[in-house]
Amino acid sequence: MIKKLSVSENRPNDVIENRPSNQLVHRYVKGKWIRPMELKELARKKYYINGKGITFFDVIAEYRCSKPKAQLRLKNACKEKIDKNGKKSSILFTLDNERSIPQQYYPSCIKATIIKNKRNRPIDPTGVSYNNKASHYPLHNAIENQIVQSFLLQLYLLPWQILNMHNIHIRTIIDKNHYEEIKIQPCSYQNKTKIQREWIGPREVIYKFNKNGSIEIEIACSKNPFPIETSYDVFSFFVFLGEVKYTLAIILNDPRVRIVPSLDTWIVKYCDFNKDIELDDENIGQLMDLNIQIKYVGEAFRLYVKNLEDRFVLREEKVMKINQPVTTFMNDSILNPFHLIENKFTELYDIMEKNYRDLKDRIEGKK
Repeated sequence: MIKKLSVSENRPNDVIENRPSNQLVHRYVKGKWIRPMELKELARKKYYINGKGITFFDVIAEYRCSKPKAQLRLKNACKEKIDKNGKKSSILFTLDNERSIPQQYYPSCIKATIIKNKRNRPIDPTGVSYNNKASHYPLHNAIENQIVQSFLLQLYLLPWQILNMHNIHIRTIIDKNHYEEIKIQPCSYQNKTKIQREWIGPREVIYKFNKNGSIEIEIACSKNPFPIETSYDVFSFFVFLGEVKYTLAIILNDPRVRIVPSLDTWIVKYCDFNKDIELDDENIGQLMDLNIQIKYVGEAFRLYVKNLEDRFVLREEKVMKINQPVTTFMNDSILNPFHLIENKFTELYDIMEKNYRDLKDRIEGKK
């Protein structure tokens, strides 16, 4: 006897049952848009944890995207874009001398720090030890000559850079009776100075309250110096000092600003002036260890490579003792824009150029 099959029993299983699509093909969960800031923070977080860059595996795990999309997003993040100030920058970068599988990408915001940590130059590039005082190796002389030429080129460009100010030390004074009202523990039993650290924007401000009522204010802004060439620059600096004064009033519990002295009485003790020129990747390795200090007519000049987290700069620096009210000092800077400082920088440049030309002549004489 032949059993008659029903229509439902005679159908293929794929027609009767609706199989999930993820059983038929591999599919990804729909991911969210990969924002540049989130990608940068992901790279920063991984670097600070294990000192490595992110790969497409990290992007896939974080954003649930496909491998081609993750790779494309990382490559696009390495493309330089020009901001409103005309500066070229990118979100991520790769190390030219370090290739890995898969490729690692690092955050550009701390590029200089990463390059400095990864840097591992051999002691003797030629493979032969030599005497620095009397070298007879042509390759070594050529390397030294190249370094001198690169250094002189940077010196030629420094006079046309913007003059900045950092490491500013200011002193003011209040009634010593208010010292006990400051609810901060002294830094030690011997030294009764009370210290409070505050961040105002990207700059750290350190308040030191002495028992005699004097207050020392240190504005540590080496990586974010104040430009100090135009009247607008001076105005911006006074705006910042207004924020410093407002923060001081909060520390002293002085909402009506009856205790905090006016800015006219604040004394600038000393500060550092500097000019920076950004170094490209080719000059970083040659000038990394540069740190020259010269004392001339009782004053100290420095020339060194400064790490600004996202880039390296060649910094020309001079410490100046001021001992003037801040308003007088800044007003003089408007009427007479640091012509004396400019002269000192010019004198330093002439001295450095003469010394390195002498060095160049000695190197060429050894060939």
